[in-house]
Amino acid sequence: MSMNTIYLIPSNDYVVINENINNILKEHEATEENVIKYDLNVTSIDEVINDLDTYNFLVDKKIVVCDNCSFLGPVKAKGAIDQNTDSLIKYLNNPSDENVLIIISDKLDERKSVVKELKKRAITVDGDISINKIIKSRLDGYTMDDKVIKYFIDYCNSDNGKIINELEKLKSYKFKDKVINYDDIDEIVLKSFNDNVYSLSDAILSRNRKKAITIYERLIENGDDINGILSFLTDQFRIIYNGRILLRENNNNYNEVASILGIHPYRFRKAIDNSYNYSIKDVLKNISIMDDMEIAMKTGKSTIAAFEIFIYSL
Repeated sequence: MSMNTIYLIPSNDYVVINENINNILKEHEATEENVIKYDLNVTSIDEVINDLDTYNFLVDKKIVVCDNCSFLGPVKAKGAIDQNTDSLIKYLNNPSDENVLIIISDKLDERKSVVKELKKRAITVDGDISINKIIKSRLDGYTMDDKVIKYFIDYCNSDNGKIINELEKLKSYKFKDKVINYDDIDEIVLKSFNDNVYSLSDAILSRNRKKAITIYERLIENGDDINGILSFLTDQFRIIYNGRILLRENNNNYNEVASILGIHPYRFRKAIDNSYNYSIKDVLKNISIMDDMEIAMKTGKSTIAAFEIFIYSL
């Protein structure tokens, strides 16, 4: 029985994309040596198809990966070359039996003939594979229970690239007993200023005074600027205020509102869900308190005492 030779990965998350490419390589018993990558913003589809139809000299099978296929979406990327979509449609209807084509595009215009044909002929893989699933697939004999995985994801602020990098560090650190727990994450996983202020924001929104104080003290110990922390938190409360109003106007479509505000959907949903510990009136009150602190800051007054009172009053 012949194997699939055309795949569509509908994603722009490169951790997810790479995970799916690795799965396709395993399915075809291929390695990275078989992979040829093309950027379709600058390379013509005709050149790709010519490669797919060319006899293989050095490997038994070519895995041809086409990235930046913006011509499949509603709007072509700025500066991208025009593509001969008829040529691609012709290939989709008569693909190579020896070589594999992988198309990567997070945006698809379903009205286009080439997209209709692609959806019909290609295997659409999981473009929204969860990071939880990816972590478990990479544990390689290590133990990490579901609650620890969730803590790890939150600790890395759902930054998939960071999660994968830090997971490898954790595995090296726990090479002997192969059990990864909360303390290991606290000990090994590095937090940047942004990571810490995101965590501080989450703690404040959850009214978790103890956690907020711990994170705040860590930031101060690191010598981080109180003014930068304050500015970030003020922006977060404004995002929450605008987000909650926009959600009402957009039928609670989190992804659409996150896109309008230019925020990662996961971070937006988490911030909004935590924010329901505050009424809209409370959110506005906190924005006003922080605005007053920012004004004081700009006039050269210290805001540390006022900010600490704010945290201790959670």
